Amino acid sequence: MAEYKQRGRPPKGNKGVFTKDLRLLMYGFGDEPDPAPDTVNVMEELVNDYITEMCLKASKVAKDRKVTVEDFKFILRNDSKKLARVEELLFMEKDIKTARKTFDVNEIEN
Repeated sequence: MAEYKQRGRPPKGNKGVFTKDLRLLMYGFGDEPDPAPDTVNVMEELVNDYITEMCLKASKVAKDRKVTVEDFKFILRNDSKKLARVEELLFMEKDIKTARKTFDVNEIEN
């Protein structure tokens, strides 16, 4: 992974944050139902490194302003699959918010 200069507070030990989800994802993609703990740990390190790297890249794009979704889209502009997935998730988020508002309004009326 790319070298980066640590900014802000030191990490608070993000170990174990994604363990449960990674186990399920690994099983869903063909691994054993109970994958080896060291394999899950390696996957978790990779995920943490990727997220950290993406956030650092986004902060470089943002410079002195807050990081926005558009900064992440800009970073992913050359990776069409990831960018399409981001767009799909953002659309689904909007759709879910609209559905929740509709549901809440109907709930109040009854």
